[in-house]
Amino acid sequence: MQKIINTRPKNVKIHPWFIHKLSQIDETRLFIFHHAGGGATYYMPMIEQFSDDISVYIIQLPGREYRISEHAYDDLNCLLDDLTDVLLPHLNKPFAFLGHSMGAMIAFELTQRLNVSYGIAPQHLFLSSMCAPHLAKKINGQSMSDEQLLSKVLDLGGTDSELSQDRKLMTLILPALRKDIALCDHYACSSSEALDVPVTILGGHEDAVVPIGDLLEWDRYFKNAFQVCVFQGNHFYFKEDYPLLALAIMKRIKTGKEHQDISFRNGS
Repeated sequence: MQKIINTRPKNVKIHPWFIHKLSQIDETRLFIFHHAGGGATYYMPMIEQFSDDISVYIIQLPGREYRISEHAYDDLNCLLDDLTDVLLPHLNKPFAFLGHSMGAMIAFELTQRLNVSYGIAPQHLFLSSMCAPHLAKKINGQSMSDEQLLSKVLDLGGTDSELSQDRKLMTLILPALRKDIALCDHYACSSSEALDVPVTILGGHEDAVVPIGDLLEWDRYFKNAFQVCVFQGNHFYFKEDYPLLALAIMKRIKTGKEHQDISFRNGS
C-alpha cells in the first residue's frame, strides 16, 4: 500500500471504494470497473491519459490491494447494492462506465439498476472483453485446484510473467479470485428489457476467450445501434497501450456518436 501511495500521480486520492482523480473542469466522470482477480492499480496507467474535463474513478472492490483484509463479495446483488450506495453521491454530473471482463458485467448490471431504480444512466457505457450474457462461458472455478485456477487466469495474459512467479503473491489473490470467478459463473442477466444507453463494445482481435462474434451478440441488449471497437491484442488488449484505449473512450464521450463502427487498432 505504501508504494502505491508514494508513486501515485499528482491530484490522485484514495477512497475506500475507489482511486480517483478529480479533473479541473470535472465535466464528465468516468468510472472504471476492474476484472476478476484484479484491482484498481492495474488501471492506474490510464488515469493520466484523459483530458482535463474528465474525472476518473477506478473502483476498488474489497479483498485485494489496499482492501486485502476485507472479504470479497460472493453475491452480485449485495455488491450492486453497496456500489449503488457508494457511487450515487458522485453521479450528480454526466458520467460514463467502463468495465473490463468481470467489470463489464458489473458495469452493465449497475447501469440496469440505476436506470430502473433511479431513472439515471451513464451518457456512455463501455463494455470490454465480455461476451453477451446469453453466451457466458463458465470457468467452474470451484472445481479447480489453486494451481489450475491460477494457470487459467495467467493464460489470459493480464499478469506480468515476473509477478506470476511470485507464488506468495499469487496465493494472496486466490480468495478474492475464487469469489470473483464464482460471481461470473453464477451470473444471469437481470432484465429482459433492452437498455436505451449509448454503448461501445471493446475487445481484442486475438482474444481466444471472447471472439468478435461474441461481442456482436450484445446487439439484443440495447435499443439502438451500438459501436464495436476492436484493437489488436488478446483479452487484455490495452495492457501495452493504455493511451490508445483512453483516446477511443474520450472520442466517444465527446462526440456521442451512436452508430455501429467496427474498427481495428486506432479505435476510430
